[in-house]
Amino acid sequence: VYVRQPGSRTEPAGACFALFSAPAGQVLRGRSRSSAGGAGGGGGGASSPDRDYSPELDDEQEEAGEDEEAAGGPQLYSPGLLAPPRAGSVVHLMTSSDFGGSWSWAPLQPSLQPTGLEVDPTGNGLYAFNADCLSVSSDQGRSWSPCSQAAGLTGRLHQLLVVNTRVMFLTRVGAVPLRTTDGGQSWHELGGCAHLFKHGATLDGSLSWSGRTLVLHGADLGAIGRGEYGTAVWRSTNDGDDWTDETGDLVTISPGPGVWYEDDFYLVTRGEGVTVKRQFER
Repeated sequence: VYVRQPGSRTEPAGACFALFSAPAGQVLRGRSRSSAGGAGGGGGGASSPDRDYSPELDDEQEEAGEDEEAAGGPQLYSPGLLAPPRAGSVVHLMTSSDFGGSWSWAPLQPSLQPTGLEVDPTGNGLYAFNADCLSVSSDQGRSWSPCSQAAGLTGRLHQLLVVNTRVMFLTRVGAVPLRTTDGGQSWHELGGCAHLFKHGATLDGSLSWSGRTLVLHGADLGAIGRGEYGTAVWRSTNDGDDWTDETGDLVTISPGPGVWYEDDFYLVTRGEGVTVKRQFER
């Protein structure tokens, strides 16, 4: 994830973040901040084993590391590829201040092993989450809050969508999504779309670039057994209060990720091509 300026339709040149897993206790290859001569926090303490990453270094070290990996040694990080985690792996937070030109990374504490990240495009919040925990950092991941115990925050978390510092959405595994309008102090179900989840479906959510349009999309995998059509694309333009069924003549029963580009919404299918709704934010 990266920090997009409010209203921007161009990618920034600043901070971005990513996650990867690596075996616990292994020393990851790369230049340390101190040996590279770079500036920045967390670069010399034993409790923060940060490393700098550059694509050039990765290319030089890849061939040398193949034999070691085959023997069960440290795993290399390859851009765009996430190796299957080994037993005992630890999630690391990667940080870049120049939009991917160089990276530093450090392991996250055992109590926070997230599967996803989201940034607040209007503030300085960086959110990390897994099925059982939602945590926030206000210093770009150097420290984290305890798992949120906010009122209404229940169920297994699936996906976090951040509109601004106060308004956010959480999709859940097999349950109605949640919304907060007070910065995560309390959460409430989006009753207007409850029909989609009455059989325990898990759907994805996608926010438009402006944050004004929310789309729920995916498939109820048990619908075929009930003799029903399970794919759904629903749209809300008032933060989830009201919904419009936009599924239309979509015939795929295997929808994949949804992606916004400007005002258009693209829905990838698993083997049946890419569909698009033009001017979906209207």
